[in-house]
Amino acid sequence: MVALLVLLLLLVFVVPFSVAPDSFYARLMRELLLSLILLTGVAAVSDRRLQFLMVALVAAAAILVRWAGWLFAPAHSQGILDETVLVSLGLLGVVIGIKVFSPGTVTFDRILGAVALYILIGVVWAEADQLVSVHVPGAYTGIPNTDTASDRSVWLYFSFVTLTTVGYGDITPVANAARALAILEALIGQLYPAIVLARLVSLRAAGEGSGANRS
Repeated sequence: MVALLVLLLLLVFVVPFSVAPDSFYARLMRELLLSLILLTGVAAVSDRRLQFLMVALVAAAAILVRWAGWLFAPAHSQGILDETVLVSLGLLGVVIGIKVFSPGTVTFDRILGAVALYILIGVVWAEADQLVSVHVPGAYTGIPNTDTASDRSVWLYFSFVTLTTVGYGDITPVANAARALAILEALIGQLYPAIVLARLVSLRAAGEGSGANRS
């Protein structure tokens, strides 16, 4: 979970804002980080056989498709690549969520998993927002040109502003699909911290109670 959290932080807060978005290095670093995130996620659930097999198969397919995309022009493969990332990271989020909220003792690894899951939610929604902007022209206002629309930092910024319910208003969803995504993400952003806190407290109490019963 430590490695997964570090990789997610690099993907969200370092690469998009430090490298030119359309450069070769930006694409290469993104591919490397996404591949490492998927591999780290597979390792994180290696103790659960069914989940491990499911995530490993999807991760392997996603990594293969993304690196194979280098053989084709980005204009012809970008939609498929983005959808592949959305599905694979979404499945990884579900599996990590099961691991975080499942019964057991409250460990530092579980807490890091909860933080990683929160960041992963923002990344998944950024991918979804960008896909909506591609398939529904004019779905968002406040995006000045097509170059900016393809900039990952724009969608990461909008996603986390929505997830944390800050809502600066510089980018506004106007299409129905875009508004539905924004509403759902804002709800998750409000409910997730409360649910995580309640779950960790209940697990802690259950662990203390079982310890008292044994003594």
